[in-house]
Amino acid sequence: MYILHLFCVDLIADRCLCSGFEDLHACADPGIPEHGYKTPSSGIFFESSGVRFHCQEGYRLDGPSKKLCERHFNGSLSWRPSDIPVCLRGVTDCLVPHVEDAEIHNKTYRTGDQLIISCHEGFQIRYPDLDNMVSVCQDDGTWDNLPICQGCLRPLVLPHSYINISEFESSFPVGTVVYYQCFPGYKLEGAEFLECTYKLIWSGSPPRCLDVEVGLSYTLGRSKPQKIGISTQHLQEWVLWYLGSFQFLWGNNDQ
Repeated sequence: MYILHLFCVDLIADRCLCSGFEDLHACADPGIPEHGYKTPSSGIFFESSGVRFHCQEGYRLDGPSKKLCERHFNGSLSWRPSDIPVCLRGVTDCLVPHVEDAEIHNKTYRTGDQLIISCHEGFQIRYPDLDNMVSVCQDDGTWDNLPICQGCLRPLVLPHSYINISEFESSFPVGTVVYYQCFPGYKLEGAEFLECTYKLIWSGSPPRCLDVEVGLSYTLGRSKPQKIGISTQHLQEWVLWYLGSFQFLWGNNDQ
């Protein structure tokens, strides 16, 4: 057992300057943070001794959890690192989540706080847990049951067709109208326009673009001209007539 003897070596302004730790080559007691404790809790801390800091339940440690008694070049001893740990009430902030097509109204969230969110116009909020329509900041800094703001998914575009929306857009608000067109040489079969409905589905099936030569027929041996052409979208209807002389005439269909 070590017995520490402290004695006054000088008196300045009615204060006693004490010696003892230096003579034992030990570090002074590092103390404990408020609402915390250390291990070992007491004793003499010689060179290379270590202490660990802990917090009481409901608090979290901010700062070094361990210190070592180390010797300096001048021979003195002190604790390293020198930072003083503190015990903070165990509340962890949640970062503001990023939710596409949404507005997050609060910028600071603590454990137990509910997310305050609203979707942009035309989008509807959807939670993973349909029986729990809230998202709560957890004590580990994560969000539980984080929602999404959902619109209509990108509509299907069949071969030889294109739509009037960017290929980088993937979700569309209610009321969005998509306009289908065909590449030259194809004609549209089906609805030209589709609208995103309140049920977050499109108003119909996507149209097809058919080759204008499909179904082209040639009628031989007839004295009357036979219309065999098929019109393409947004162009004047051109009609192909077969004549007995095997000559073809292209022109406007006036019939």
